Amino acid sequence: MARWVGDSMFWSRRRKLAVAVTCADWRLHQSAVDFNRRIGKAVGARCVDLVALPGPDGLLRPERSTEWNAALGQVKLLADAHQADFIALVAHQRCAGHPVSDDEHNLDAAAVAKELKEKLGFPGPVHALVATYRSDAKWGLKSVGAF
Repeated sequence: MARWVGDSMFWSRRRKLAVAVTCADWRLHQSAVDFNRRIGKAVGARCVDLVALPGPDGLLRPERSTEWNAALGQVKLLADAHQADFIALVAHQRCAGHPVSDDEHNLDAAAVAKELKEKLGFPGPVHALVATYRSDAKWGLKSVGAF
């Protein structure tokens, strides 16, 4: 259970928490996919806050600077308020928000994760993950970097 003390929230038991920047694509958030739990397992967290937007691995493109700055603010707010242990950038194959090759998703996810670490000055690990397509209801999840 959580309780408010002063300006911050504390859990009665300290749990490892991650903030994940992930795609808003509905296919990833179906109960059968169990994306939230799988992200947590991949980075070593029991709880995961989500910041969902289209094509998060494309956030470093110049035309998406406004989205990038908004995402930075949201991740910082959640990471600070919930004392996050990890951050994850989670891209996926066959993404309409960032329609690139599978290899480019791997590279772009790693680049955004590295930039998140640097811009936020986050002291813990920042993971780059890519959901690999099997079907709309079945997705793999692979690590493509950690910073």
